[in-house]
Amino acid sequence: MTKDLMMPLEIPYICTLIYEAFRIPVFHLDTSGGLEYALPANFSAPPSAKDTPAMLAAALRHAGETKETVYPDAASLPFIYTTRYLENFMIWRLPPGLHTAGILIVGPSISVSLTPENTASLLRDHDIPSTRHEQWLNYYSTLPVLSRMRLYHAAILLYTLVTGHPLSINELLIDTRTMNALPETDTSPDLDVSYRREQTWLHHDPMLEKSLFLHIRNGDKAALLQAHMSFSEEQFGLLSRKSQLRSKKNLAISSITLATRAAIDGGLFWEIAYTLSDWHIQHIEELRDIPAVENAQMMALCDFADHVKDNRRSRLSRTAALCQNYIFNHLYEELSLDRLAEVAGLNGSYLSQLFKKETGFTISDYIQRERIEEAKRLMDSSSITLSDIASRLHFNDQSYFTKVFKKYTGVTPKQFRNRQGLYN
Repeated sequence: MTKDLMMPLEIPYICTLIYEAFRIPVFHLDTSGGLEYALPANFSAPPSAKDTPAMLAAALRHAGETKETVYPDAASLPFIYTTRYLENFMIWRLPPGLHTAGILIVGPSISVSLTPENTASLLRDHDIPSTRHEQWLNYYSTLPVLSRMRLYHAAILLYTLVTGHPLSINELLIDTRTMNALPETDTSPDLDVSYRREQTWLHHDPMLEKSLFLHIRNGDKAALLQAHMSFSEEQFGLLSRKSQLRSKKNLAISSITLATRAAIDGGLFWEIAYTLSDWHIQHIEELRDIPAVENAQMMALCDFADHVKDNRRSRLSRTAALCQNYIFNHLYEELSLDRLAEVAGLNGSYLSQLFKKETGFTISDYIQRERIEEAKRLMDSSSITLSDIASRLHFNDQSYFTKVFKKYTGVTPKQFRNRQGLYN
């Protein structure tokens, strides 16, 4: 690959091409973050930074915290970062093999022109005093407007000019939009957020929406990402007059609602789909800036597509999947072959044969296995005793529960809990 890389004098030339083609600022930093050169030379820093080097240092610091610690293998690709004030930066650490080292930063730009009303709403979200709003308005008016898709294509062009290698839009989209680690949480899903699913979606051609959610139903994340890029900022509905952040949250919640239905249509167990929905909505409610909300929304949609894809790998018939879903939802109730046959609309003997052929388990063994998996989840809480777990999941007695648990896990319930650092 090294022989295909450009010679050192061509890096400034390529940066000039990017600047002239897109009329967007371009900065070259050395490996320690010091500014080598800037286009244009007289760029004015945003009100949030005292000068241009401070602005670049902040952007670079964020890229380092996000890009290298979360997914280090992606460090060779351009990374698009959006600030809390909706400025977009393209950041790229030049790959090894070039005579010119360092980091290229392209930006800032914005995805859509901001009106005075939108700017005021955004600044209020971040507690910027009204006396500084005029300063921010003037700053935004100087920024180039590049749609998100056009900025990605600029990144692809820059990468190809420097390395001599092609880069697909899918590689860049998946790298920059879906590789962030999902946030950890210690809380269980709270159904109190369900009412928020009743918000309105987007003002756009309905066919775009159908295409987007069709890809979730099909479990196709790559196609989902491309379809999502077809939406421009101007097409988004305004769901709060007082807060841009609240509006974005409402839009994200609406999209998750539709994604939930699409995933269920794609064969995902509805209880899993609803739980994913609740969890992602709760996470979005806790966020405090628009870029984080937009990223969390995209992560949620991709999460649904991935779950549908994983679910489809089992290649079960609709009947077997229906039985699995019923078992999943009713583990804490008495489960019988007659009840499952009634749900499936089939003769019990035929259902047993079909289920065993497709899953490799008898229905009773499958129910036992699922109850043991549920028992393992309950053991994460030290407040629930082993006897209580056995009783909840309809095991006749503690000794029978221990026998079945060891059959599927190789250890007793007490040994499993001790491994988890919990006690009975």
